[in-house]
Amino acid sequence: MDKIQIRPKISSSLNKDMKPDEMFQNTTIRPVVKLQHEIIFMRLSKTLSKTDFTNLSETQKKIFIQTVLFKNIALRNEIIGLISGCFTNDEYDYFITNYTDINKRIIKIIIERIVSTLKI
Repeated sequence: MDKIQIRPKISSSLNKDMKPDEMFQNTTIRPVVKLQHEIIFMRLSKTLSKTDFTNLSETQKKIFIQTVLFKNIALRNEIIGLISGCFTNDEYDYFITNYTDINKRIIKIIIERIVSTLKI
């Protein structure tokens, strides 16, 4: 099965003036993160369960998750691997060429999704 076909459809405004990294984020990263959300959340849950989130503000939750993902390099790389493993060959080639910037975008999106999920 084609990797692109299994990705959920997301609505995002795309235009020809977008920079390539932004276009990649909206057409590739966001759908893959949405596809992989449950497994990413399951993976992060073990680490997050060590903190009582009920008393933390949204900002504090975000800071904690950022700290975890930036300090725990093995966990960050595992999360990025869960995302990049769903790329097509061409997408992976673009990812490798723009590794640093794309990783930052992936982590930023993951943080936002996890914080949003924890509001429930």
